[in-house]
Amino acid sequence: MENAAFYASTDSILNRIDPRIKILSVFGFVAIISSLTTIQGLAPALLLMLAVIPVAGIGFLSIARRLLWVLPFAGVMVVLFPFMVPGEAALTLSLGPLALEATREGLHHAAVLSLRILTAVLAINILVLSTGFRNLTAALVQLKVPVVLIQIVEFTVRYIFVLTDELQRMRVARKARGFEAGRSLFSLHTYRTLGLLIGVLFVRSWERGERIHQAMLARCYSGKGETGKEQSLKTADLCWGFTVVAVAVSLHLAERMVF
Repeated sequence: MENAAFYASTDSILNRIDPRIKILSVFGFVAIISSLTTIQGLAPALLLMLAVIPVAGIGFLSIARRLLWVLPFAGVMVVLFPFMVPGEAALTLSLGPLALEATREGLHHAAVLSLRILTAVLAINILVLSTGFRNLTAALVQLKVPVVLIQIVEFTVRYIFVLTDELQRMRVARKARGFEAGRSLFSLHTYRTLGLLIGVLFVRSWERGERIHQAMLARCYSGKGETGKEQSLKTADLCWGFTVVAVAVSLHLAERMVF
């Protein structure tokens, strides 16, 4: 599982584009698209990202699973926006004595926010899946991003797998000892189990982190990021980066002049 996260999952045309160009173009695209304020301007950007997915050799199911992680954070705001923004009433939701009124302006804001989030998340996921985490961090070092920031991100991602591994070990150990889960999420047994789980996980992950750190020092870890083999930019790389940014700029100009 860790290898799948650190290496590119595809061998497509997009995978052969220089990672530095992909990073700059994608972040430029996301920055410009985030400034759009109309559905007419954002919808083509979302359709463009959906069209790039098969070109990148990425499965739609893989992208959909990653989008599920965004729903708990962005979904709440999208649901609340229609009832928070003042304006002309569009629909009324009655919950017993409580009546919630959604406005047209709120629905418009929610739709715009949804399109922005979906487009940005799709663009970043396409970047990661078509490049690989190792190539991304090496490209960031070559782009002169501070090494400390890159290492914080890299160690955080790596440590997620350490925690997952420790949780799996603890689950197997509980089963081997005949552990029985609580019947309800709100039972005292469940709270006691979760408390012990968090405490033991913290101690074991801390100890494992110390062992990993000592192993890194024993292998002459210097704190410098991996740069990899720096390659010269090709015409195809520059054309790809220019096209991505040009599309975003065109949508921004079209929104201002037409929509």
